[in-house]
Amino acid sequence: MKMIKCYMRFEKLDEIREKLFALGVPGMSVSEVKGIGKPLSQMQSDPDSEKSKVPQFHQRIEITIVLENENVDEAVDSIASTLHTGNLGDGKIVVLPVEDAIRVRTGEKGTQALY
Repeated sequence: MKMIKCYMRFEKLDEIREKLFALGVPGMSVSEVKGIGKPLSQMQSDPDSEKSKVPQFHQRIEITIVLENENVDEAVDSIASTLHTGNLGDGKIVVLPVEDAIRVRTGEKGTQALY
């Protein structure tokens, strides 16, 4: 199993949700987060401004999904193609290994806990 974490703009959330559920993603968690990407690209051009010296946080959405290994590439490709505009702030996708998943209510483990 793998965990996909995606950091993205708010306005793409509904489109991403629709595409992922169309692929059969069993569920997702969504959080509002703040982050700093490439700090130098986010600094203001006014050298006298105090803000130009410190990168500023940007509001974003974090989506977390856990999938079976064979479904990860399709989900990542769908997310990336939906988010891509070619502009700064399109987002980031991180894929991490998952050792186990446990559904607390039933005690199911592994991929059975996902569905």
